[in-house]
Amino acid sequence: MCRGFQLQSLVSRAVTLFPEDTVLSALQVMHHHGVHVLPVVDGRDGELLGEVTEGELQRLSAFAPLARLAEILTAKALAGTEETTGVPREAREPARLWLH
Repeated sequence: MCRGFQLQSLVSRAVTLFPEDTVLSALQVMHHHGVHVLPVVDGRDGELLGEVTEGELQRLSAFAPLARLAEILTAKALAGTEETTGVPREAREPARLWLH
């Protein structure tokens, strides 16, 4: 039982973003917690919807600072350019512009 409690405590302190969050608010959360990648989860059931990186959010902040993460994840899924951690961008297929 004690082990389950420890796991539950770790999960409850996980830093996540929600689809309603904006690019700017997501960057603020990342800066506050000192992280460069965060998961975006559904607020109702905690389902993982995707992830966003600090780099992509910084690029977007110049022209779409109030865009919702739901819009960004949708655009990424449609374009097939989901960024992944641990794999350099150069090692993947060339990035396509997914927001205009």
